[in-house]
Amino acid sequence: MSATSPTALKTLLSNIERIAAKGEEPLVVFDLDGTLYDNTHRTMRILLEFAHTHASAQRALFDRMRLCSVRDLKYRVGDTLAALGFADPGLADEVTSFWKARFFTNDYCLHDLPIAGAVELVQRVHRAGGVPCYLTGRDAPNMLLGTLKTLQRDGFPVGRADTRLILKPTFEMNDDLFKEGVIARLRKTGSVVGSFDNEPGLCNLFKASFPDATVGWLDTSHAPGAPDLRPDVVTITDFTELFGAEAT
Repeated sequence: MSATSPTALKTLLSNIERIAAKGEEPLVVFDLDGTLYDNTHRTMRILLEFAHTHASAQRALFDRMRLCSVRDLKYRVGDTLAALGFADPGLADEVTSFWKARFFTNDYCLHDLPIAGAVELVQRVHRAGGVPCYLTGRDAPNMLLGTLKTLQRDGFPVGRADTRLILKPTFEMNDDLFKEGVIARLRKTGSVVGSFDNEPGLCNLFKASFPDATVGWLDTSHAPGAPDLRPDVVTITDFTELFGAEAT
């Protein structure tokens, strides 16, 4: 697995300036969930809502959830409940359905918070002449408005001619297949000089597609069964590590 490269940020900014000087658009692709945004706060809000609104029937869960933090959350809702001592599959199905009906919506993504250093990095990319491309598995019908609101709220450059926000056209579309299709379009509209994602498979895909790009993997959370990460992909837990490496 890759270590954090001490030259990753310098290389990225240098390539942005080089491509921009040629009159081309230097594209830097950013995933949102688990990359620019910590969406565990969204899940925590939903689980707390379930516990509070079902306290009469699920008093033990209510008492336990009041003591939880985002550090107690697992990738799947059922796994979180099991880790908290609630292994009833019927309860897991009920809470998962409650979570799913809310998680992929405009209102609830407002509970997300930026990953440390994310706003600063995207702003630096933008100031250097790069074009931030927010490429997300969120779908436009259910999450476009909330996504725009959070990006604007937190200070990410968005809604301008020199930025791009790309969401799935439908909820049902597979995330990986959607992003693979976008890669072909990106080739026609600019030069991809950087990419950041929390899914190892997508990082591998971007590095294979754009070998000279700075590709970073956010070691936050990812789907089970992910492939091994390529050794030429930079690994970080948050974006402040890029700034720390820059100072050394």
